[in-house]
Amino acid sequence: MLTLSRKVQEGEGSQTLAITAKARRMKDSGIDVVSLTAGEPDFPTPRHVKEAAIKAIEANFTKYTANEGTPDLIEAIIRKFSNENNLHFEPGQILISTGAKQAIYNALQATCNKGDEVVIICPYWVSYPEMVKFVDAVPVFVKTTPEQKFTPDVRNIRRAINQKTKALIINSPNNPCGVVYTRSLFEEIAVVVKETGIYVISDEIYEKVIYGGQRHFSIGTIKSIRDQVITVNGVSKAFSMTGWRIGYIGGPAPVMDAAAKFQSQVTSNANSIAQKAAIAALAGSTNDQDAMVSEFQRRRDYVVEALSTIRDVRLMVPEGAFYVFFDVGKFYGRRCNGQIVKNSGAMAEYLIERHHVGTIPGFAFGDDRCLRVSYACSMSELEKGMKRLKTGLEQLE
Repeated sequence: MLTLSRKVQEGEGSQTLAITAKARRMKDSGIDVVSLTAGEPDFPTPRHVKEAAIKAIEANFTKYTANEGTPDLIEAIIRKFSNENNLHFEPGQILISTGAKQAIYNALQATCNKGDEVVIICPYWVSYPEMVKFVDAVPVFVKTTPEQKFTPDVRNIRRAINQKTKALIINSPNNPCGVVYTRSLFEEIAVVVKETGIYVISDEIYEKVIYGGQRHFSIGTIKSIRDQVITVNGVSKAFSMTGWRIGYIGGPAPVMDAAAKFQSQVTSNANSIAQKAAIAALAGSTNDQDAMVSEFQRRRDYVVEALSTIRDVRLMVPEGAFYVFFDVGKFYGRRCNGQIVKNSGAMAEYLIERHHVGTIPGFAFGDDRCLRVSYACSMSELEKGMKRLKTGLEQLE
């Protein structure tokens, strides 16, 4: 009898992609939907980056590259890590992949065995737990609360670690809540990491999207655990290059060798043209980047102010990334036209079906009390979306 993979059947698809796709289908059918779902900057890729890609095409740089990436992009990444993050790598310690998502999955494949545990701090990016399951490991969650500003208690991280634990995933600035972990917090975490001998997978994809004097800190700079840290980054968010699909990791050579072996059998090299574009992004002017972050801060301030006018909504002001993760738990049990909203999934469904505004339910991020909205869209869309969201919540009795 023909059957499908039990592992895949038992896994969850990305809620972000699912609801974004639903909003797109509704738009295609003629419904005026405001989608505040996708983690994708609405800015164009910088001109000098696009020109580098055009030159690559015209020079016929369209063949396979080395599995680990082109030597010139590897060197550009090494310089970036050194100059901006105080992380120091040799060429054999870098692997370029098809987006940061693949980079994270490569790292998990390289480090985890069946039955290993991976500690994940809530709220988390939707794909972390499912990636862990797909490598036959077990996700273990450390809860945080809005009252804690979604900052983990290091004692809870330590309690979550045992002899089965292989890695801790850290994401700062954080998707979905925008918290930026402080250096002192990382130093406390480092003590636990050193003591327990686990790996850290540090997802730093939002490092450039940061506000209000906050400073990004790379945990891999802490010397005592340098050989235990795998640092993940890419060009998608900082340079508005989501579709170019270039991510990369730097870490201990044995991990990188194993990750490269896995990648060689799955995708091989990342896109050759996009690699040339990524070199231009990493080496070029930051003017477009600075303007983008400034505009994101303006939008953030608008969304926070708009949500703050809604009674019974609680939220933390994001310090980075481009999302607001807000608590709507006090609305659960209320109804509109006989429809009872019981959880974040029902809330997101209610808002998109009845008020045509797309949000992502918090259960996908490990906190069912919350919704996530993205402000990586135009101000006019945000204004329309916030009005609809407010109307929808206030109509719940």
